[in-house]
Amino acid sequence: MSALRKMLNLPEKEPKGGEQDAAAAEEHAPSPPPKGGPDRAGADWNAVGWAEENESSGASFARKAGRIAIWSVIGLAAFTGVKTWVFPPKPQAPPQQVDQQAEARKHDVPVEEAQQVAARFARAYMSWDSQAPELRARDLKMDLPRDADTKMGWDGQGMQTVSQTIPGKVTQGEGKRARVLVDVRVSYTVKTKVKDKEEDRTVSRWRGLEVPVAEEGGRVLVTGQPALVGLPTAVDYKVPERATPDAALSGSTAQTVKDFLTAWAAGSEDQAAAPGSSIPPLGVGMHLDSLDGWAVAAGSGDKRVGTAIVRWRLAGGQLQQTYRITLSQVSSSSGSRWQVAQATAAS
Repeated sequence: MSALRKMLNLPEKEPKGGEQDAAAAEEHAPSPPPKGGPDRAGADWNAVGWAEENESSGASFARKAGRIAIWSVIGLAAFTGVKTWVFPPKPQAPPQQVDQQAEARKHDVPVEEAQQVAARFARAYMSWDSQAPELRARDLKMDLPRDADTKMGWDGQGMQTVSQTIPGKVTQGEGKRARVLVDVRVSYTVKTKVKDKEEDRTVSRWRGLEVPVAEEGGRVLVTGQPALVGLPTAVDYKVPERATPDAALSGSTAQTVKDFLTAWAAGSEDQAAAPGSSIPPLGVGMHLDSLDGWAVAAGSGDKRVGTAIVRWRLAGGQLQQTYRITLSQVSSSSGSRWQVAQATAAS
């Protein structure tokens, strides 16, 4: 304990009662003579018995360092609490990060259902017949709220039919509301003048219709009158330059490509296509009129790509189209030849 007190720089413990008298008697008691007899008694013996030994610098530094360390531990225990040393707190789970986009999507109208409802509603909304107005009202009622007005702005006159609807962009709003853009193909009759006589002529047009919808009661409903809007307009686009053609291969494979196109239109393309290729037939009513152009891009290997300009005859007219045709080199005992492995639209 005296060593610890000395290290912590604490005062010596005061003796109590009999301990004080014993300590005093011990202090004044004569020291025992050294071994070796009375000849050793005298000044040397007294000097040795009462001499104080100086503490070395290393021991002093170690005592001070130990004192600092112990007081640091005591201070840390007082600051953090001994309980936390014995029972450390459980680490808290990191706070979950909120996905702002996911939270926003919770208030969105389901896109696929919104497109389905809007397309069906657009077909009924853009169709009318003054001779049977109840048909339009019946179809509109499917996607409107209960007791809604089924006339939806129509004056009950004229006639128009819808042949196709294509739902497009869904613009989400707040509170599970949205707007759906629908392309509608309509047909109607117009008066035209032919040889000084007026005749009825049926014309078809694309119309843009924006339909307001909302999710309510577990389904998507149309919440108000749609509005006719404009359709996208044309933009500039630069066609990529064609690759340098391989004149020799283009010339030697032109008839191969023409034979394939003839067989393709006739429904027997499998006989002219490369083994293992899968090219669906074009269907009846088409005939090859001419191969207006054919060029194989420069390259190497047993697969080459070329561009074919083809003129078809169908429905009493002609239609020119451009194809991207892949050739495959097929080897046999009699030699090798090029055959068509794929025909797609040119990119």
